[in-house]
Amino acid sequence: MGKRKRASEVDAPVTSALNANITSVTAALTAAPPVRRMSSRKASNVAPAKIDTNPDTNNIIEDGQDALRASPDDEKVEMQDVKPKKPKRTPAKRIKVEPKDAEGGIEEVLKPNATPKTPVKRDDIEARGDPEAEGDEDADPEELKEALSRPPPVNSSYLPLPWEGRLGYACLNTYLRAATPPIFSSRTCRIASILEHRHPLKDPSQPEHATKNRPDKEQAPDVARGQAYVEALGLANAQDIPKMLRWNDRYGIRFFRLSSEMFPFASHDVYGYKLAPFAAEALAEAGRVAAELGHRLTTHPGQFTQLGSPRKEVITASLRDLDYHCELLDLLKLPPQQDRDAVMVLHMGGAFGDKAATIDRFKENYQKLPQGVKNRIVLENDDVIYSVHDLLPVCEELNIPLVLDYHHHNIIFDADELREGTLDIMNLYDRIKATWTRKNITQKMHYSEPTPQAITGRQRRKHNPRPATLPPCAPDMDLMIEAKDKEQAVFELMRTFKLPGFDTFNDILPYVRNDENKPWKPPKKKAPKKKRKAKNEEDEDDIEDEEAAESEPQPPPLIPDAELSMGGPEGRVYWPPGMEEWLRPKKREVKPRDPEKAKTTAERAALRRAEKAAWQAAREASADGGTETATATGTASETDATATPAKKENLDIEKTKSVYDVAKTNGKKQKPARAAAKKTPKTKTVLTPSDSGSELTDLDEVEDQDIDMLDLTDADEVVAAPPARARKAPSRTTSGRSAKKKAVNYADGDEDEE
Repeated sequence: MGKRKRASEVDAPVTSALNANITSVTAALTAAPPVRRMSSRKASNVAPAKIDTNPDTNNIIEDGQDALRASPDDEKVEMQDVKPKKPKRTPAKRIKVEPKDAEGGIEEVLKPNATPKTPVKRDDIEARGDPEAEGDEDADPEELKEALSRPPPVNSSYLPLPWEGRLGYACLNTYLRAATPPIFSSRTCRIASILEHRHPLKDPSQPEHATKNRPDKEQAPDVARGQAYVEALGLANAQDIPKMLRWNDRYGIRFFRLSSEMFPFASHDVYGYKLAPFAAEALAEAGRVAAELGHRLTTHPGQFTQLGSPRKEVITASLRDLDYHCELLDLLKLPPQQDRDAVMVLHMGGAFGDKAATIDRFKENYQKLPQGVKNRIVLENDDVIYSVHDLLPVCEELNIPLVLDYHHHNIIFDADELREGTLDIMNLYDRIKATWTRKNITQKMHYSEPTPQAITGRQRRKHNPRPATLPPCAPDMDLMIEAKDKEQAVFELMRTFKLPGFDTFNDILPYVRNDENKPWKPPKKKAPKKKRKAKNEEDEDDIEDEEAAESEPQPPPLIPDAELSMGGPEGRVYWPPGMEEWLRPKKREVKPRDPEKAKTTAERAALRRAEKAAWQAAREASADGGTETATATGTASETDATATPAKKENLDIEKTKSVYDVAKTNGKKQKPARAAAKKTPKTKTVLTPSDSGSELTDLDEVEDQDIDMLDLTDADEVVAAPPARARKAPSRTTSGRSAKKKAVNYADGDEDEE
């Protein structure tokens, strides 16, 4: 696999996939960008991939990382296939970073999906321009000392009550994500999965299965087939948006951030694609529901979308990413005001050694953007480099709304202008609000809190799962709550301050979901009850109904699609802090067996099988010998006047009696019946023992006789047991030890009857 060419060496023409204005920007910034693929549905008539989009059953479907985090700048950035190269000998601080796999293109750097083998240092991240990358939480002594010496924050005591605004959360609903099947909008995959699904399934007539029906790599690949696969994931994400919006509306949430990973790799330079026409209908339905309910929808491109970067490759990738997000929001077809409110939140990015030069590059590149993208861009202060005082002049100059993030502001602020906390920043509220009203866009703010145990600035960047209070904002503000617990963080604020909608939900029951249609099995049939007699016609009807109900149990009524996973009539959708496992029982974890123990167990099993085989062989040999002895004994007994038992050395019949035979005779020795008056026997019969040890095995020659177990009364020469006698009640004794049981004697011999 060859190395990636530099941007100056790429001579491919600019594809028509990009907007004309974006084309002019990229032409001005680079020689030419890599070719961006159009939707495969235009190039081929490949049928949509029949894939399982449920990550619980298909292990190649994953959750987007940006959707799982509170916000793109919440937790530690996990870099995939990123290796910081050794810095050049020049004094430049910037470190070049290239993807490990050349097929991944620049997007592999811009949108990571996994943790690297070697961690990236914080200094390298800031030099490269990733201000959102969070380092380790362990603070060094100097950093800890500096954090402890800072002045305490000064917060405002104002609360925006009574609340009239819209509260929202980002990208993922924890209750719906744990539904069956799951409902969420951040299904994604790896590029390797796209390449794998270019090959047809082993059985195209059946849906894909993780093990039984996988792509056959021996068959010829087709690019259109792989593109249809990734587009199917995007459609599944878009089709879940209306359900999430209706769920939010039921519980008083009317503000939602769409996941940037709704359409995987849509802005990739190699594997990218346009959303229209294949996703136009699904997105239009989501926009129709949002318009019907009056909800606000926004997006937040990742921290790698930076218009101030000195790298031309990053600028090109940023333009593609902004174009993708703008197309996503345009296809919602929202009403005019809601469409203006559907903004794209950006960060300025890294400083790259010179903050002023970076701001100048941002201004230059912003002016060249298409008007549709410029209408949606808003800037947000971050928690590493750019404070409100850095961005507010830029926003006022370029007519860009400014999103105030209180959490970021309390970490990065201009100490010469104000103090830490929410009190001093209120002096800038009028200037911030003016950046929104000039463009007739409804203002929004972001709110979150650091974890309680955080001390240093790096530790304080991590968001608290659930904020404890509200910021001092206007009571009609659109407030985005950036927290790990997503909608549960909004519920917590509703419960604390009795905000509108707090009485619409209740606590969930652990592992109980009454709002789903679960597989039903009829109960096991019980023993029939005695039929009661009917006294009149009404009783007869009741009896018939009871019998019908008992004979044919009915399954529970089906829940309509509109009510599936909506919390049921009681609205049990709130789970207490730290009890997220209540949403679904944990899967059974099967630990791998120790190889040594498994080997020992196998050896023991083989030994047991060998012993059993030897025992069976010995038993068969013994059975063959017993049969021959019994045949010889029977031949001799036919010539004799009286039948005698087999010889002791061959087989002792008395010793082969079972415990059941002993119990029938009350534990006493059985005696042969005496012959009656030298009478000629009707039939001469010799009893031969069987393999199981039973005393009577051959009764074929016994005719017209009443055989009651061991009592053969009409056979003169047949060994038989005497009739059962009534057991004599034992006398009471003072000690249990003195009451000895009479031993059973199996020896041959004639004894007098009692």
